[in-house]
Amino acid sequence: MRRRGTTFQPGGSRQKGAAAVEFALVFLLFLSVFYAIVCYGLVFAAQQSLTLAAEEGARAAVQDAPDQATRLTRAQNTASGLVNWLSGVSVAAAAAPCAANPAAECVTVTVSYDYQANPLVPSLPLLGVAVPDTLQSTATVQL
Repeated sequence: MRRRGTTFQPGGSRQKGAAAVEFALVFLLFLSVFYAIVCYGLVFAAQQSLTLAAEEGARAAVQDAPDQATRLTRAQNTASGLVNWLSGVSVAAAAAPCAANPAAECVTVTVSYDYQANPLVPSLPLLGVAVPDTLQSTATVQL
């Protein structure tokens, strides 16, 4: 006796778990791709933050200051303040003659972040190959 509204499909009982297996495989792939997008997005945001910090630190060194040490300290403090949301960031400011014009003096601000020691999100086994160990940005300004 057949139920009303159903159709008989031969071999239908063999397909009961196929949808669950397909969902598990597709969901695993989707989750991996989504996690990779989030991971690379955070790496990109950190790199952009380092670039902004280096640029703003270099701009702070241009402001009028009584001596070179004050300029360098101001550049380091400005850059450090912009990347305080990241832990493990090192900021260095140095003065040297400019490469293009040796008569002029340049201030170079370098901001580095050890991503391998302080990752923003834990990395998946295969994702760690493409994520850099260190993120770095440098900005130079002529005084």
